[in-house]
Amino acid sequence: MNILRLLQTVDRRVIYVLLMLSVTIPFFLPIRLPMKVSPATQAFYNAVEELKPGDFVLLSVDWEAGTRGENGPQTEAVVTHLMRKKCRFAMLSFQPQGPKISQLIVDRLAKEYGYRDGIDWVNWGYRVDAKNYLKGFVQDVPGVIKTTTKGEPVANLEVMKGIKTAKDINLIINVTPSNIYATYIQFVAGAKKIPMVVAPTSVIVPEVFNYLDSKQIVGMMPGLPGAGEY
Repeated sequence: MNILRLLQTVDRRVIYVLLMLSVTIPFFLPIRLPMKVSPATQAFYNAVEELKPGDFVLLSVDWEAGTRGENGPQTEAVVTHLMRKKCRFAMLSFQPQGPKISQLIVDRLAKEYGYRDGIDWVNWGYRVDAKNYLKGFVQDVPGVIKTTTKGEPVANLEVMKGIKTAKDINLIINVTPSNIYATYIQFVAGAKKIPMVVAPTSVIVPEVFNYLDSKQIVGMMPGLPGAGEY
């Protein structure tokens, strides 16, 4: 109680100065705290790390500008890892903004890692009605996808070599702030026994843990903290 009374007597200018120092000092004297990687993030990382060069990954970027603060770093971490592993990947989204804002990330990293559109990776773009779309997708990938965001027939692209059905996909990665991952589990990952990992926003991490604990997915990158761990 005496401390509270003492604080009431302190000149407010002193408090403002202390506040200013507490905000500005870390910019000049960065404090590095130890990072402990969670088992969920480690499992996600391991799933990607086990891929071989040339393996094909479906990267579902089902997020928009409103969750860019979390899903953006998650997407960048994943794409960086895929490029380092020299894996092929295709981006697909059931959110209108997803393919465009995710491509900004890929284009920037592609310059660093020498990734070529149509050869090493491809943007399938935005699609609607996830349930019905994925039902056909599992049986005939190029026939359902048909064209890229550039209007190119996917069947003619080098990156799609050997990819006919969902069984030819080595890993599914879903970056999302919604429960679209459950649709992928139901119609693709679970139905065709394809390994899948999820990078959700922090608010839905508790519900995604249910799928991780039941081994319906093999790893999870939990929100922005997970991106930092990754």
